[in-house]
Formats: sequence, C-alpha cells, structure tokens
Amino acid sequence: MINLRKPLKIKVKFFFSIYVLFLSTFCSEEKNNFEFLARVNDSFLTREDVASLVDTAKLDDSQLNLLIKEWAKKELLFQKAIDEGIIDDQIYEDILLKSSRELAISLFIQKKFNEFEFEIKEDDLINFYNVNKVLFQKSDKTYQINIAVFSDEELAIKFRELAIESQWQRAIQFISDKPFFKGVNNNLILESWEIYPNEIVRLADNMMEKEISIVIKDLKNNYYVFQLEKIFKPFEIYPFELVKELVKEKYILQKKIEMFENFLSELYSENKVEIKKWIEK
Repeated sequence: MINLRKPLKIKVKFFFSIYVLFLSTFCSEEKNNFEFLARVNDSFLTREDVASLVDTAKLDDSQLNLLIKEWAKKELLFQKAIDEGIIDDQIYEDILLKSSRELAISLFIQKKFNEFEFEIKEDDLINFYNVNKVLFQKSDKTYQINIAVFSDEELAIKFRELAIESQWQRAIQFISDKPFFKGVNNNLILESWEIYPNEIVRLADNMMEKEISIVIKDLKNNYYVFQLEKIFKPFEIYPFELVKELVKEKYILQKKIEMFENFLSELYSENKVEIKKWIEK
C-alpha cells in the first residue's frame, strides 16, 4: 500500500513525530563508536533512533533535516533545564505525577480494549450500516478512484494501454513484478484536497465512470495512471460493499465502547465509591 494523499497528511504525522522525538533523549557513551546525525554533549541521535519514531521513506530531506535540528535544540534546552535543577522543583514533580496517572489510565483503557473479543457477523455489520448511514458520507464531493504509480514513464504508458485494452486488474497483474512499478491503491475515496497530484482532480471532473486517465507526472518524476470509478455528490451515501471495512472498524469501536462501559459499571459495583455534589459554602 502506498501513500497517495497530499503532503499535508504527511506533515501532520511528521510534526507529531517531532513532538514524540522531543520526549526521548538518546544518551549512551557507547554511541561514540557509531555514526550519528546529531550530538549534544553525551547525547546522540542516530539514524536508527529517527527510523524507530518516523517513517523516513515518507519524509523528504528537508523535513528530516528539520527534525534533526529540532532534536538538537530541544536536547540542548533539556540538558540546561537539568543543570538548573528544573526536575528537582516541586511543580515538575506534581506535573510528572499527574502525567503518569493519566498515562497509566490511558494504557489501561487501551489494554482492556485490546482484550475485548466478540464474534462479528455480516448481518450485524449491515444493520449497523443501515442505522448509521450518516457516518458513511461526506459533506463535500468525493472521488472513488484506482491509482497506480510508476518511476518510469514508458512502463506507465504501457500499463495505461493494457488497462484500456483489457481491464484495470489484468493490467495490474501484468506489471506487478516490474522494477519501476511503485504500487497501486484501489477504491480510494478521497476529497479533492486529499488527492495528490492536483491534476487528478481536474481530469476526473471531466471523465466518465471506468475511464482511464492519461499519464500524469509530478515534480519528483513519479508517473500516475488512475481510473475513475465514481464521483459522489456531497452527502451521498456510500454503498455498503464499498465501505465495508470502514463499517467493520466503526462497529468494532462501538461494541468495545459498550463493553468498556459495562466493565466500568461492574468496577463501580465492586468498589466503595462515593460521589458528592459541589455546593458553594
């Protein structure tokens, strides 16, 4: 599966990953013997450290260089904070205690959710879909597309010819083992702002269902061929078969929330809990 959404999605995850990276300091004298990307006194950042926290294949060099510089800045400030006794302050200890309690609760809830198991029947999914159809629509126009990506223009052109002459899936089978074939996504449902490159939206708005696009090239010399399956109008309900996996995902979440609420009720009954109303004196 390849990522074909606009870079905005990548950037959101990227900057969140930077935040996570700030919370982790990689300190080891042994790293003097290894290649590192950044160093602040005895604290080192290696390629392995970065790769463990972000998908480097989804980031360009400028984003990775920014991450490295930000790590160095935060590590420098962290070490200075330690030198000036910040972690010995009572306010630091109070915040740390509160954060540890919230983290413990969050991890426990996650653990319970992972433990909940139940049988999933097709009828249950259909019933959930019929009752919650509003969840399976968008307020803006959306595009259902199949899209293939290549790093070679000739292969992209050959694929397009095969897809037009036979079928999309047969064309995929033909080029699936070719070295310049980067990947394919089928039945994507995306709003215009999510689609990359932008040329896809412009072309799709003037295409018929099942039509195969021309070859599109982006700034990184990637070549795209897509098939328009359908354009959904704003608030048009997606058919069940198209969003079946999404229906299943939301159904499981709802069931686990219900199971957790039942667990919580049992927990209240098994423990001595008193809750009084706040009254101004």
